[in-house]
Amino acid sequence: MRGAKSAKWVTGAIIVALAATACGGGKSDGGSDAKGAVDPNGIFSIELGEPEKPLYTGDTMESNGSAVMAGLFSTLVDYKADGSLEMINAESVTTTDSKTWTVKLKPGWTFHDGTPVTAKSYVDAWNWNANVKNAMGLNTWFADVKGFEKLSPEGEGAKPTSDKLDGLKVVDENTFTIELSKAVPYFAHKLAYIVFAPLPESFYKDTKAAGQKPIGNGPYKFKSWDHKKQIEIVRYDDYKGPNKAKNGGVVFKNYTTLEAAYEDLKSGNVDVLRQIAPKDLPVYRQDLGDRAVDQAYSAIQTMAVAFYADQWKKPKPVDPKVIQGLSMAIDRATITKTVLQGTREPATGWVAKGVLGYQPNAVDVTKFDPTKAKELIKAGGGVPGNKISIQFNADGGHKEWVDAVCNSI
Repeated sequence: MRGAKSAKWVTGAIIVALAATACGGGKSDGGSDAKGAVDPNGIFSIELGEPEKPLYTGDTMESNGSAVMAGLFSTLVDYKADGSLEMINAESVTTTDSKTWTVKLKPGWTFHDGTPVTAKSYVDAWNWNANVKNAMGLNTWFADVKGFEKLSPEGEGAKPTSDKLDGLKVVDENTFTIELSKAVPYFAHKLAYIVFAPLPESFYKDTKAAGQKPIGNGPYKFKSWDHKKQIEIVRYDDYKGPNKAKNGGVVFKNYTTLEAAYEDLKSGNVDVLRQIAPKDLPVYRQDLGDRAVDQAYSAIQTMAVAFYADQWKKPKPVDPKVIQGLSMAIDRATITKTVLQGTREPATGWVAKGVLGYQPNAVDVTKFDPTKAKELIKAGGGVPGNKISIQFNADGGHKEWVDAVCNSI
């Protein structure tokens, strides 16, 4: 549903509560002399769910896999706190017309298997990820590149007529060019996404194995994956990027519920939680004392209407007024204040604070107005079937706020 703004019911900009212990080696005796100390070579553990799929740059799009991949791979660019670009593996990304782009790499970078990261590493990876025969879920991110339709033709069962994007050209070991099918002024900002990361030559020798033991170019290298238990990555000492690891590694411990992870945190069996379940939000500061850290997180929680479902498209497509009315029936301010204990903010626009282009109060449909909501729904012909169902992840602390949304509507 990317880009279908009218289909989003924006419920809150997330502020994730982190609770961290001293990041030691994970085997500390907990003595008072070590309290608060940080071991630069220590391994720390963090709560994470099991990734849904093998760890491919072209097919990792959910939060669990993405957290792991962020350590294993570095992209050409990344974002600064103000939303502007920082060069990571790229020395420069330039254009004069927003249609043809030139990328120059920082020399001397290597993959975790010791082989060099070159312009060809990027071009080959993009060609592979874009090719529909490889069934990568993120392949449409290359749709701007000239020749994409040859690798990913429309139509069920259509086969690619090429294995190379026409718009990609290797100039030399550290330079390649990108020709787009049309001018895209923001294209450089897209290059921070994991799908645009490079891949080593070893990847293509056994792609199935590569999804289980990825070899990247990031600050951490893969060590092990004990499925449904944990994933461990360790510091890559030859990493050349500006965002070097400041510890010895990370163990991503698998939990099926946030409540279970929180109990382990209190018991000292895990060091960091990415978020806390709603039921523990009122007490975590008291429970954890100076171990509790609130860290702002620039993200937005959305719900999208399944317009492909019969309910919303038959006998005719639902009137947008109905969707707008449902959105205005949600009391975001009360839900974020009570159910989520003030750890989220009601969203008033399409992106979260901190995202380049953020505008407060950008839309009216996020304002709680029961009277207007009823008028819009009635004007749009009513909710099809006179009921709606909301699907959500059961393992991410969503049930409480989704229940509140249902009660509000």
